[in-house]
Amino acid sequence: MGRKHPEPTNKESLFKPDEIFFSSTDLKGIILSGNDVFQRISKYSMEELLGSPHNIIRHPDMPKIIFKLLWDYIQSGKSIVAYVKNLAKDGNYYWALATIIPIKDKEGNIAEYISIRIKPTTKFFEKIPPIYEHLLHIEKEKGMEESYEALMEIIKKLGYKSYDDFMKDLLSKEVKDKLSLLKVGIPSTSCENIYLREIILKLRFIEEPIEKLFSNISQFENLRELFDQKSENIYRTSDEIRLTALNSSIESMKLGSRGSVFSVISSEMRKNSEEEGRVIAQMKILIQKISENIKEIVYTVSLSKIEIVMFSQFLNSLIEKIGSKSLNGKSQNVKNFVFLIQSSLDYFKKLSNIMEESIKLIEELNRNLRKMNVLIEELEAIYFRGLIESGYLQETNFPIIFNYVKSLVNKTKMEISQIENPLVKILDSSVIINDTIENILDSLEIINKDLEKLLQN
Repeated sequence: MGRKHPEPTNKESLFKPDEIFFSSTDLKGIILSGNDVFQRISKYSMEELLGSPHNIIRHPDMPKIIFKLLWDYIQSGKSIVAYVKNLAKDGNYYWALATIIPIKDKEGNIAEYISIRIKPTTKFFEKIPPIYEHLLHIEKEKGMEESYEALMEIIKKLGYKSYDDFMKDLLSKEVKDKLSLLKVGIPSTSCENIYLREIILKLRFIEEPIEKLFSNISQFENLRELFDQKSENIYRTSDEIRLTALNSSIESMKLGSRGSVFSVISSEMRKNSEEEGRVIAQMKILIQKISENIKEIVYTVSLSKIEIVMFSQFLNSLIEKIGSKSLNGKSQNVKNFVFLIQSSLDYFKKLSNIMEESIKLIEELNRNLRKMNVLIEELEAIYFRGLIESGYLQETNFPIIFNYVKSLVNKTKMEISQIENPLVKILDSSVIINDTIENILDSLEIINKDLEKLLQN
């Protein structure tokens, strides 16, 4: 007979923003391990948790589709991030942003799952409870399939192409919001286990470069948002120039042979605006690729940050419990963390490649921006010529047309200048970013070796 779930209350179980808790389960979801924070927040003893199915803490307010999505991801070997409302032993609830990572054995087969949870603190989280309530209602009325369709529709309305995009943004938002709170703990001075102490100190050493990466990467995100806005403005302006060139052609036709000069000027304006359109279209493709890379970069750095903080908190609690004794039954957790550190190594190697590709894309974007400046300079010469020529003809619309082109040119120059500065800053900081990633990689390599020594002692 299964364990009876507690009756939910409307009270929240204390979970502080600077805390991280974790648990590991087997492939069927049976809890194998967890840390002290998990035990305290769930209100169960460790003896009650170990060997129990993880749904011991499932809250009835949770839609089933979230758990189906979760299992679909991790069983296929992919990590997933999701907001989860859990139920404590006393009926209290606690919300967590859970990142669940499949743990693989030496043969590459999934052996366990590790769930790392942090407290949701962003304003974005406020949207989640009503969304889950809506999904739960759909499940009761129409079933899981309809619930899945509704979830995907909500994600698209929130501005995401897929659940992958959605979850990567969730993690980065929540980690950034707590960047100053989620810290690697200071090891106890009384710790006699030299390997434990050294590993924590090295984890602390990684914190600063990771936070520096967050700062530098925010420049990429700002550029993406800026370009999304400015490129549309530039595109619309070039379209207006094209339409103005068409009006100028019509006006020149009314003048017959006297309008031949304006016919040539109008043709040049039209060609210029069409070329601008092509350059902007190329820039849009580049910024889309850069945007995808940025999402992956931020997700990787966020994931590594919570893994490192979680690991340090676990090791500090281990120090308090075992002092100079051997790890004994705790060694399985350390084996799992070896995998996580190795995963972080893989993430940062991938990150190094993504950064290299992104910088090349940004350099190409910069070249396109220089092309735009040349086209704008040419357009300035065209409208200036048009203004001069229109001075020789009375009672035509050409002065109005070319003065309008002048205003459009000035507007485009301003939009381009607002993109140029952040673009140059990113290119200037690219060497620092690459060096930072290399430093983190070196540190992770050392920690990985230390962990292997720790298991041997």
